[in-house]
Amino acid sequence: MNYTTERTRRQIIQSFIHVLQTKRFSSITIQDICNDALIHRTTFYRYYVDKYSLLKDFIYHLSEEIMKLNKKSNTDPFKLLVDYVEENFVLFENTLLGSDGHLLFKSMVKIASDILREHSKTENDHISSKINQSKYPDVICDLYATSFMTILQNWISKEYNYQKDELFEIFNQVMN
Repeated sequence: MNYTTERTRRQIIQSFIHVLQTKRFSSITIQDICNDALIHRTTFYRYYVDKYSLLKDFIYHLSEEIMKLNKKSNTDPFKLLVDYVEENFVLFENTLLGSDGHLLFKSMVKIASDILREHSKTENDHISSKINQSKYPDVICDLYATSFMTILQNWISKEYNYQKDELFEIFNQVMN
């Protein structure tokens, strides 16, 4: 991929993120993204088929970013994800809570599951022990990740009106 192609693709993703700060994914149009990126629709379609293919690319880059953070950090994986979501709250609110929220939810479960699997290879905490002792470690990681993401989604939607510290307490009770 050449420099111009990569720069334009990044510009589109950044504009997508910027528009997500003010609108739910289901309400975003290609024109909204193009207006923010200062590009023509034909330029957008040169890189993406539709906003769903852009979302897929965005999720890929999101997972890469979170995985890099996880590798650099010695913190609890749940804390890492909650902190990341809190820092990008509106972004997650506008993608997880809309009618297309299942698209990001499933991807976030995969990211959380991958982080748990990696974490279990080097750590010896209670969850890592359960994962490592299981005959089905991938299923255990998916189970924990799905539970975690459901709790996190309910926190984002304000169905659970807890402080961040209370979330960690809940996760610890559920997971131990």
